[in-house]
Amino acid sequence: MSAQDAIANKLDQDRQERLKWWHDAKFGMFIHWGCYSVLGRGEQVIVRDLMPLSEYQGVADAFCPAPDWADQVADQAVRAGARYVVLTTRHHDGYCLFDTATDPFNAAKTGPGRDLIAEYVEALRKRNLRVGFYYSVVNWRWPGFWAPTEHADDHPRMVDQIHGQVRELLSNYGKIDILWYDVSAVPGARTPGAFGYQDQRVEASAAEFYRSAELNAMARELQPHILINNRSGLPEDFGTPEQRIAPEKGGRAWEACMTINYAPNWANVRYSMADKTAGQILYNFMDAVRLGGNFLFNIGPDERGYVADRDREALDRIGQWLGRNGEAVFGTHPEDIYPVPNQGPCYHYGMFTCRKNVAYLTVFYYPGNDIVISKIGPEILKAELLATGQALHVEPLSNARWRISGLPEAPPDDLAPVIKIEFAAPPYQLAFSDASWLEGTYQP
Repeated sequence: MSAQDAIANKLDQDRQERLKWWHDAKFGMFIHWGCYSVLGRGEQVIVRDLMPLSEYQGVADAFCPAPDWADQVADQAVRAGARYVVLTTRHHDGYCLFDTATDPFNAAKTGPGRDLIAEYVEALRKRNLRVGFYYSVVNWRWPGFWAPTEHADDHPRMVDQIHGQVRELLSNYGKIDILWYDVSAVPGARTPGAFGYQDQRVEASAAEFYRSAELNAMARELQPHILINNRSGLPEDFGTPEQRIAPEKGGRAWEACMTINYAPNWANVRYSMADKTAGQILYNFMDAVRLGGNFLFNIGPDERGYVADRDREALDRIGQWLGRNGEAVFGTHPEDIYPVPNQGPCYHYGMFTCRKNVAYLTVFYYPGNDIVISKIGPEILKAELLATGQALHVEPLSNARWRISGLPEAPPDDLAPVIKIEFAAPPYQLAFSDASWLEGTYQP
């Protein structure tokens, strides 16, 4: 092994050690919240409405979160069963929820008059939740973001501000578990005129433009155990497919982030007309977990920092389900039964997660008092309903099928029942040929 290979192996081992808690945690709560929440029209309202900065300053001055906002969202994360939380410290509008010396456009120097990130961190730590910071490297308030050729002098100042703010975030609030960058867009890279983009490009990668290698080296020096996502233009620790379940290539760690609505808006809107149900949320969640990913589910509190009733009700149902069936989620490993994105439930009645010799079948298509599973080896020893421990009858059939019977006629769970199945060895997928598929002769 070359010295270079040895270094690469050591870095990978270090990464896997840092990721261990995160892989076991599975479920995080994402929070998009800032002064834009005052308007209730989503997080991109400044661009969507082409709002002058002077007008948007008034929005920041009107931002007045409730004293207990941080406790409210932290309690919601606990009730939902989340193990970590990621909050927007700064979104693309440039407004910082923390006290920063780099820009007066922040919560401590505008409407709230408080460091909201300090309140957030304290609330999470009281509840033993892991702390994540979202930080957008994009700041729409810089003219140089929109017209980098005309405002070339903005580039070094814009990037220095990013480095200074990340240093503050990772120096002033104790141990931080996750640094979740967003966008890594290079100014001028999008040229359509719909949002006022000018026909100017910066001929540099995002990593070069933002000096991301330097930025992330600083982050790791300040927080040696921190996990960093892939949105600074560098791969770092984990990928972040957005609004989709999409495993990373090469077995890299990944986390699907999704909104509660189909619109999608990440921050609050006054009237959301296309929200996902708790069942749809759980389906996406389990699809990510069965394929080895994490699930970061987003909510947008109102201007006070309170979670909307519709969001709270859905998340509470997820948390109650996890209270009954969390063994099928936390600390499990990816299935090797039908590990194909978006297709597992086509060949089974739900989704499998695994732990050593045990498979957990979360049933989304409930067939009644018996269920047949196929193309799975080795021998099944026993099965039970996870939530109640009720023993079920197991019977081998032809074509490598197993019938599990003794189930209630109606679903015993309002979201999805889970069947715990113990095998003689770790379960795996059989080929169709191994199952002697379609015995007999086809006669059209």
